[in-house]
Amino acid sequence: MYFDWITWGIWLTGFFILVVWIWIPVKEIKTLVKKKHEEMMDLQNQARGKK
Repeated sequence: MYFDWITWGIWLTGFFILVVWIWIPVKEIKTLVKKKHEEMMDLQNQARGKK
């Protein structure tokens, strides 16, 4: 059976790009959500006078 290195190399490169393309925005969204949550908690604590 013949193994086509070029085709598999292109497919693996494309798969790697797809994973990175999904991973980076997910990581950024998690950071933004965490930062927003911390800001909301700070506002709640200030409103309650616990600062």
